[in-house]
Amino acid sequence: MLLDARITGFDALTLYADGVAMDSFKTRNRDRLVRIRDYILNDENLLDAEAIARDLFPTETADVFLSHTHQDHDAVVALALHLESLGLKVFVDSCVWGDVYTLLHEVDKIRSVIPGKPDTFYYARVTRTAASMYMILNVALQRMIDQAELLLFLDSKAVRIDDYVEGRAYTGSPWIFSELMFAQTVRRRPREKVSTEALIEAVARTMDGALPPTARFAMPDSSYSMPAAELWEVIETVRVPAVAAKIHGEPNPNIFLDAFYTQLKPGAFERGLLGW
Repeated sequence: MLLDARITGFDALTLYADGVAMDSFKTRNRDRLVRIRDYILNDENLLDAEAIARDLFPTETADVFLSHTHQDHDAVVALALHLESLGLKVFVDSCVWGDVYTLLHEVDKIRSVIPGKPDTFYYARVTRTAASMYMILNVALQRMIDQAELLLFLDSKAVRIDDYVEGRAYTGSPWIFSELMFAQTVRRRPREKVSTEALIEAVARTMDGALPPTARFAMPDSSYSMPAAELWEVIETVRVPAVAAKIHGEPNPNIFLDAFYTQLKPGAFERGLLGW
C-alpha cells in the first residue's frame, strides 16, 4: 500500500448509479462464495486456509481498497462503479463473501447442531469454526490491503458508536478496526502499476435475529483525511481527462489517483513513493 485516507461525512454524499450495474457489481463474485462453502463443508472436516484465501480474493493487485460498514453497502457500490468508470480496479469485500455471519450459521447447521435440537449448537464447535474463519478472512483482507495502492476509509455515522469520552471515536466493527490498524503498520511501497479494488465489513447477526453483545474499538487514526464532497469533486473533475487518456483502450486510473493525491497534499515520504 502506498497511502491511506479517511473520507469524512460519507453518509452525507448522495451517489447515484444505475441499478442494473449495481446488481451486476454485487453478484460479480458470487461464485466465489459457493466455492467457499464447498471448502468449509468438505467431508474431511478441514478448513484449508490458503485455498479459501485464494478463492475469496483475486490475486491481482487493487488500485483502491474501500473500507466501509455494511450499512453503507449500496452507497459504497455506487462509489466503486464511479471509480471503475475512471479506469480503477475497486475491491469491495462484502461483494465477495456477503454476510460472513450468515455463512457461518449455514456451516454450523451442518457441522455443529445438537441432534434433535434444531438451532441449538455445540459451543466448542461453533467457536472453533468462527475463530478459524475470522482469522482466514482477516489475513486475506490484510493481503488485499497490502497489494492495493490506496485505502479509503469511508467514515459515516453508521461506523461509529456514540460515547461520552470527549475527543474519542469508537467503532463497533472489528473488521474496520483491523483494517485501519493494519493500514498504519503495513509497509509503504512506491507505485509500480495500476490496479484497484475495494470495500469491507459485514453486520453482526445472531441466528435468531437478536442483537449480539457489542464490543467497541477505539478508532485508529488515518494518515490523511478528506471530506466526501471533495472526493466527489475530484471524481467529477477527472471524468473527461481519464477517459481521454486511455491505456490499452481503458481509462487511465492514474489520472484520478494523481488528482486525488494532489488534493490530499501528501507529505515528502509519500511524494517520494509517487516519484514526485
